[in-house]
Amino acid sequence: MKKIIKCMALIVVFLIVYIGGGKLLDKLYFDKFDVVDYTGDTRYDTVNTVLDKRFKKADTAIVVNTEMIEQIVSIAPYAYNSKYPVFYVESYNVKKPVYEQMKKLGIKKVVLIGGTNSLNNRVERSFKRNGYKVSRIVEYNNTDLSIRLANIMADKKKVKAVGLVSNDVFDLPNAISFSPYAQKNNIPIIVISGKDDDPAKLKNYIDKKGIKKVFIITNKNTLNRNYDKMFENVVKISGKDRYEVNRNIMDRLYKRGEKIYVSKGGEVLHKRSIASGQLINAMAIAPLAADNNAPLLLIENNYLATADEKLVEERKYTQLNQVGFKIERRNFFNVERFKLVTTIFLILLSIFMVIRLLIKKDSTLAGL
Repeated sequence: MKKIIKCMALIVVFLIVYIGGGKLLDKLYFDKFDVVDYTGDTRYDTVNTVLDKRFKKADTAIVVNTEMIEQIVSIAPYAYNSKYPVFYVESYNVKKPVYEQMKKLGIKKVVLIGGTNSLNNRVERSFKRNGYKVSRIVEYNNTDLSIRLANIMADKKKVKAVGLVSNDVFDLPNAISFSPYAQKNNIPIIVISGKDDDPAKLKNYIDKKGIKKVFIITNKNTLNRNYDKMFENVVKISGKDRYEVNRNIMDRLYKRGEKIYVSKGGEVLHKRSIASGQLINAMAIAPLAADNNAPLLLIENNYLATADEKLVEERKYTQLNQVGFKIERRNFFNVERFKLVTTIFLILLSIFMVIRLLIKKDSTLAGL
């Protein structure tokens, strides 16, 4: 019994040292950063936190389906340069925090993005019942919507470049990485739907508006047509996945700075799609990053990976703006590849120690 108590005491001491040491290391790690939090209890609260930072009053708001990332990345530069706040709603429902924030900002008009497949008539009726003037921007596909918004942008202010991204679910986060730069520099983001007439529609737009430069933002081999041949000046930024593309965007388009905005890059579902929640957080913070001419860093876990830490250190960023989650210090036990293994090992070790002591105790009693 004494040995069991002794072992349990050692385990308690180990846990106290581990937890206390971890907190000390956390303090030492985060003391070198000014961490600013834009995280709410829900994605709607997170969006509202960012809107509070950017807007005091606004007459018109953009409303888009929270699942339609291909629409969201297209409307972002248009909304930014029109000084419209963007609200994300469900296809059939408008949550209470959306209405609360609209009332707070004094919104009178809402522009719905997409047809009834994107935002049901119930959503439109809900806004009208609450006293808002409602209009829609509707196009047949993603490319048509992107080009329509790009035309509106060019009519308001000279457009010198466009950004291209495919509508592949694993390519769209690249448009999110590019979004702060696009918003700051009045660059429309054209989402390529993969239709046979997409190149002709794009060429008509660039010829009409006299655009000379294109940013092709893509995972390797996703945009496989020769879109780069349609422009005089091509900047192609690619990578093996959305995280490498994100870091390459930062390397190519941003210099050293004080602030960096950090969000997660989206949870992969069944290896076929990416959940929208984390991507909405990233899009919510993107206009604020644009305001400060600062990059958006997408990370996979709750901590900065080695490549991320190296980038932050080399660029001498001192302010980490986190959205949708709390950044953690990386240590051995929270590295994903070790988490399950170490947890199982510690459990098995504890069970083994207890069983071994019980067997030894039984053997001692049997010998009496």
